[in-house]
Amino acid sequence: MAEFLIGDIVKMRKTHPCGGETWEIMRVGMDFRIRCQTCGHSLMIPRSKFEKSVRMVVQRGDALKTAQSRPVFDRPQTEK
Repeated sequence: MAEFLIGDIVKMRKTHPCGGETWEIMRVGMDFRIRCQTCGHSLMIPRSKFEKSVRMVVQRGDALKTAQSRPVFDRPQTEK
């Protein structure tokens, strides 16, 4: 299984209808959210389909940025 980071720019096997070939990864997990670099259209795609569709990584994202963008869930203190 390949390692993908938020901010990576990837080239997919098929071109987007707008003619764009490169996509930016916006979310990683069981599903990926990717955005077309040409027209800005974004979509969710399952990890299995995404990994089969990626031809190459054009530019790597920032690992530090990825680590900082993970949500932190703090429960608010409730008074009893």
